[in-house]
Amino acid sequence: MTRRHLIDAMDFKIMKRLQLDGRISNAALAEAVHLSPSACLERVKSLEKNGVIRRYLAEVELAKIASSVMLLVEVVLENHREADFERFLASIRKRDEVLECYKIGGRIDYLMRVLCRDIEHYSELSDFMSRGDLGIEKFHGHIVLAVDKPFNGYPLDLLIEPRGKE
Repeated sequence: MTRRHLIDAMDFKIMKRLQLDGRISNAALAEAVHLSPSACLERVKSLEKNGVIRRYLAEVELAKIASSVMLLVEVVLENHREADFERFLASIRKRDEVLECYKIGGRIDYLMRVLCRDIEHYSELSDFMSRGDLGIEKFHGHIVLAVDKPFNGYPLDLLIEPRGKE
């Protein structure tokens, strides 16, 4: 089980602001959350050190630089032994097209978010998945036609009740 890091109201404000703009300067962040720059930096470093903030990413507007097809792919494995899951995951982790892979409960074993250049590229990935020794019983791809609600950070207000005072 993951050890939880207890955050207070100030850590909460810092995380909320950083989710909106990971490149905000420390001075601007400190001003936004009403802290001194040194105290703010100390808190950010602590959140990073404790693994609460794992990394900072740039959000790329892919449509401006390339054509692509995004799919959500359902995967059902033939067998459900630990070795079968490990074999599948070892192979999938090497595929750059697979952006995310979630092990889920229910009628399917995995749900993957996949990004390909075009349908032909997805066809190549499908062929790899069918003829490879991955132990896949069946898979089904769903083409994403539009992203109507993009990810804009976690809803921290709904998930976390900050402890302590600011």
